[in-house]
Amino acid sequence: MRVSSIRLRWFFALYTGLGLVAGNISAAESDPDGRLFEASPDPVADVEQALERAGDGDRKALVVLGANWCHDSRALAARLHRSPLAEEIEQHYELVFVDVGFLDKGDDVLEQFDVAQFYATPTVLIIDPSTGRLVNDEDRHVWGDAYSIDMATSVEYFEKWAEYEAPADAAAAPEELLALYAQIDQFEQRQAMRVSGGYAVVGPMLEAYKAGDAPDNFQSSWDELRDFRTAIPGDVRELRAEAERRVAAGDEDIQLEFPEYPLLSWETE
Repeated sequence: MRVSSIRLRWFFALYTGLGLVAGNISAAESDPDGRLFEASPDPVADVEQALERAGDGDRKALVVLGANWCHDSRALAARLHRSPLAEEIEQHYELVFVDVGFLDKGDDVLEQFDVAQFYATPTVLIIDPSTGRLVNDEDRHVWGDAYSIDMATSVEYFEKWAEYEAPADAAAAPEELLALYAQIDQFEQRQAMRVSGGYAVVGPMLEAYKAGDAPDNFQSSWDELRDFRTAIPGDVRELRAEAERRVAAGDEDIQLEFPEYPLLSWETE
């Protein structure tokens, strides 16, 4: 199934970076298509308006966080406007683009939907306007490899989420499982704050790099942050799966073992 192949690709996408795969930059940047990530004075209002339009039209809101410097962001933005994907998007989604700048914007939009962080660009949020809830949380990162994902896989992904309806008993999870979810959310939030700190360090370096004046330590800093941020989504997913498995098995007094990551070079104890 093609959707399963996209899940495999997201590990590569997160590993290679936020749209900075060196072998793809020059070819992608020569194509002006997809440069749709423009700074907005009020991105939260933009998203709220998209949610309202989506609700009025019985569609889902499609929020794409990315940047024009990112070849994967531009690749997805361009593909969303090409047939046959364009027809799927027009019928089932209300589309809005959110510019993340040089990794220094977008937090206010993430907060709208209790999303801890974006770990790749682009990141795709599909929102049910009737509940205001994110429905594709588990695989929102896969589009970090958008440049390499084919049209058929793209169409299948958005068809799947267009048809998705949350189970009627989605909020009826056992109390013990909800408590474990809360612990996992707190763990992710702590790591997301560290990623934000890393973006504050690496973002200005990235801007200088794109201007042709990269600091000497840009690549090493980028790689260091990449290795950290790429580990988080998979670890969170595994923790959730373990919690669900152990609660279903009837385990009592469940103690999850949370990963520990080394300090980044710009962090202090």
